Amino acid sequence: MKIKKMMSILLCITMLGMLTACSGGSGSEDSKDTEPDAGQSGKTKITILRPGDEEKVASFMEPAVEAFEKDNPDIEVEIMYESWAGWIQTYPTYFEADTQPDVIFWWDNKLHDSSANPKLIDLEPYLGDEIVERISDSVWDLVEVGDLEGIRYIPSSVDTFVLYYNKDVFREAGLDPDSPPADWDEMLKAAKTIYEKTGKPGIGCPAITGSEVLEEFVGLFINQASDQAILDPESMPLFDTEEGLQALEYVESLAPYFQTSPTEYGRGELRPLIRDGEMGMLIDGPWAVNTFTEAFGADLDSSSIGVVNVPIAKNGKKITWAGTNGWIATRGSTAEASAKLIEFLMNPEQLTAHHLAYGSAPLYESEFDNEAFQYDYWKVFYDEAQSWTLYGMIGKNSATPGAYYTALEEVWQRLILGQVSAEDAMKEAVASVENVTSRNQ
Repeated sequence: MKIKKMMSILLCITMLGMLTACSGGSGSEDSKDTEPDAGQSGKTKITILRPGDEEKVASFMEPAVEAFEKDNPDIEVEIMYESWAGWIQTYPTYFEADTQPDVIFWWDNKLHDSSANPKLIDLEPYLGDEIVERISDSVWDLVEVGDLEGIRYIPSSVDTFVLYYNKDVFREAGLDPDSPPADWDEMLKAAKTIYEKTGKPGIGCPAITGSEVLEEFVGLFINQASDQAILDPESMPLFDTEEGLQALEYVESLAPYFQTSPTEYGRGELRPLIRDGEMGMLIDGPWAVNTFTEAFGADLDSSSIGVVNVPIAKNGKKITWAGTNGWIATRGSTAEASAKLIEFLMNPEQLTAHHLAYGSAPLYESEFDNEAFQYDYWKVFYDEAQSWTLYGMIGKNSATPGAYYTALEEVWQRLILGQVSAEDAMKEAVASVENVTSRNQ
């Protein structure tokens, strides 16, 4: 097993130039037709990338690869490391140069990304039925593949929004910490009470520029009110409805109880405020769990941090936002070996190790056999993923999904800052989405 650091952006660009000069470039068909990469040992060599913190990734990936190579002596796996921020900046260069890893932990809303889409390999001929059947229908429904045929993406983590709240802040505000908000009205009332009784923000709003989190925050309420996605399969707006306006009006009503200067905060900046009793509530995913367990231990059920289902809209439907990341393979020449590695990483033992290292919620029921998942708060995430209606990341059918986040973020920021009304925000948001889609046509 070899381990290497991913090259910097400058090196990527330099390599691209060298590759272009030497070979005139390499398209997806070339990458499918070439012979498998085999060294002097005759082994098939593949590379894998799981973006993120190197220490966390290595803690589960290195033992996993070692075990995989022992079971598959004819395959040699090289682990590549890169942060999410670095990978977001560099992945187009890798794909354009055909130097991308063979197996990548990918986003479900970037399956039609113009850089990656031509490289995605259909894994269906190489995978057993069990790997597909283990994953619930609600999760597969969340993964919109559009006109892609076969199986080109295997969801490995499903991260739903829940409501975190600080029980001590609830008590300070005269609220019952054993009766957290269950619906929109109760959440608004609690946010207002906390703000008025304690002077602390009632609920956090992640609105920092460029991180895509504000669209997901506002989008949650639109999903809940309308019971539909933000965009249709042609990437046109679906939210220009009475229910969509009700959602924006609700966000507008929450805004006075957000933290000061909301556009300076992402999710990561808000979590310590909940942890330290400086804010009442926060809508976030399982990625926040580590912030709290580091302070209070694994048993959050007995801590000052409460974890409950995200409050539901007036229609009474159990709907939440969810994001998935999963595995893709990018070369036909190594497809069989890549599929074997993906299947190995999706077995319950390896998947549990992955989730524990990265704070993701269980995807398989069998993961609850692990002592770390014995606590009730993990069941909140699992139950939502299995039985709630899930809506996820936008732009899944677009070659430029990030453009929709950027366009809507600008509008939603103006909404929460009180610079536009809910009605005007709706008009601006619709126009922004239509402009992005028209540029892609």
